[in-house]
Amino acid sequence: MTRFPIPFYLNQKYVFDILAMIEDGFTKIQTLKTITSSNNEFSQKAQGEVGLNNVFSFLGIKMSAEAGKQQKLGNETSAETQKVHTPNSLFGKMQALLDNQGIICKESIMNSSTGDFVLFKATLRKNPVVSTLENYLALFKLASNFTEESAHSKQQKSNNQKNDKLLKQFKLLVNELKVEGSLDLAGESVGSEIFQAVLTIDRDYLNDPSLSDIADGEFFILGKTIKIINSADDGINLLRKTSLSNVSQSMLDSIFSGFQNLAQHGLNDANIVTIIKGPVIQIVPIAIYA
Repeated sequence: MTRFPIPFYLNQKYVFDILAMIEDGFTKIQTLKTITSSNNEFSQKAQGEVGLNNVFSFLGIKMSAEAGKQQKLGNETSAETQKVHTPNSLFGKMQALLDNQGIICKESIMNSSTGDFVLFKATLRKNPVVSTLENYLALFKLASNFTEESAHSKQQKSNNQKNDKLLKQFKLLVNELKVEGSLDLAGESVGSEIFQAVLTIDRDYLNDPSLSDIADGEFFILGKTIKIINSADDGINLLRKTSLSNVSQSMLDSIFSGFQNLAQHGLNDANIVTIIKGPVIQIVPIAIYA
């Protein structure tokens, strides 16, 4: 666990909820007040607001800070300051409180129970199904544009119309796999304990919606376990939240079979993985950080 975490994904709602439960609610602002003697009459006031993400508006909390507020009181000066937290500092506080209570599982992750807090290090990537199809869709769009520019004969134009139809079908497939609001990340543990991980994240709390920040990097993941599969004969279906979850595996193999014969067109064959086999753990992450 790093001392000063920098989150790339932070579900602030979970952080506030957990802190409120631990501390039986929390105050918006902590005020520190001191009185010192002064011979000079001097007053300075600075006020600013910390612009925070959607959770503060969700909770109806507006945090502001006033620093260096001084008022002449006879021979004494009363100085008042107010302290605020950023989302990251609140996360650090929450993690420290959970760690002090000894309720974060950091070892033998695959032996944890559903609902346990877990912390582990892993390499992460986007849902491999969506990532592969998005990459090839972009490539096919580029190839289609070049073909349209060079089309002159009726036969070439007819072929382009067929390609446009296939491209539209391809887009529909990719859009079907993108579930609104949530996204799966796949990961592999780093360390002595080897397992796979599937993280279901909320897009609203990503620093970078393109996920370029977390591509192929090593990160700490703090979250709650919702499913554990130790058997290699079972796994987590990456299509479980789409209508394709009701399609048989043989039908899926047929749908994606075209991506296994791309070498003849000068492209690398795509091995589209729809199920992450065990040992695998499914996590609802609170934070992904370095």
